[in-house]
Amino acid sequence: MEVYTLFAEASEAPSVPPRRRVLIVDDDHLVRDTLRFILEDAGYDVWAVAHGADALAVLESQAVDIVLSDIFMPGMNGFDLLKQIRQRRPDVPVILVTGFGNIEMARQALKEGATDFITKPYNVNEIPILIERNLMRHTIESSRTRNLQEEVQRSYRATLEALLAALDTRDTETEGHSERVAAYTMLIAQQLNLPQEELQHIEHGALLHDIGKIGVPDHILYKPGPLTPEEWEIMKQHPVIGYKMCMRIEMLRPAAPIVLHHHERWDGRGYPYGLSGAEIPLGARIFAIADTLDAMTSDRPYRKALSFAQAREEIERCAGSQFDPELVRVFLELPEEQLRAIREVTMSHREARAA
Repeated sequence: MEVYTLFAEASEAPSVPPRRRVLIVDDDHLVRDTLRFILEDAGYDVWAVAHGADALAVLESQAVDIVLSDIFMPGMNGFDLLKQIRQRRPDVPVILVTGFGNIEMARQALKEGATDFITKPYNVNEIPILIERNLMRHTIESSRTRNLQEEVQRSYRATLEALLAALDTRDTETEGHSERVAAYTMLIAQQLNLPQEELQHIEHGALLHDIGKIGVPDHILYKPGPLTPEEWEIMKQHPVIGYKMCMRIEMLRPAAPIVLHHHERWDGRGYPYGLSGAEIPLGARIFAIADTLDAMTSDRPYRKALSFAQAREEIERCAGSQFDPELVRVFLELPEEQLRAIREVTMSHREARAA
């Protein structure tokens, strides 16, 4: 039997819904014991504590679905506990309970992030209904948030793809360069144990590093011979043009400094601003190595591609002048086979899309 058939049959088996986990916080032991009895009888897993500090300890160690807390308690009151929960576990619904409630207190509770507010005395048998209502509302709101985030991500991906397509159309001389150099950049960056969000921004910056060439006049961009000094000054503005383009798109703003500074040099002799050393954003320093690697291992009209070994030797020679020497050390630790595999994979993807 095929694996997917086994999976389909397994997925059809009835599943037992997970038990909801409730944390009760109240300094009145009678209230705690009563609520625990009612909720456990209704099928919930229950933790019941008398103090806010104990509640935070439970939240640190247990996967709690919802909190039901009294407001007036010794030590940490319900509002203080609510603030702590919002900082530590912002996804957990919190219902505040009090015997001395009024409209202003209810407004304050909801303003500070409580999902519901009830006053004593209440019918304890209705507490499970109250909890389910809040959990269902939280599930619906979370689903809406996820759907919105997914829609935003789809929109951003479409924008990124459109920009890359525009760049490919404009600059056909180095076809596939952006994908290859982005892959080399990410391979180096991943050795630095950077946060995932920062890695994503570095990838975007590497992919779009030359997007500013869209704003370079045709007679300069496609000129077959050497550029005049005046034409070269215009060409050197493409990082600034690309930076301004990326700054107009919220998703790409964190990547914009890489686009702006991808031609800077460690010794300060780069452009557009002549930054040096650690003044250059980390992503741009990583990219500079990857960009040089791809340039040297690609055929050009005026020369054949160098081998990866030759390119690595040249990059090592330029450590401390053109490149960050510490990043060069990280780069040189990468197996040559990984670099070659990236080139082969990106080239095959490119050919498949063109077919």
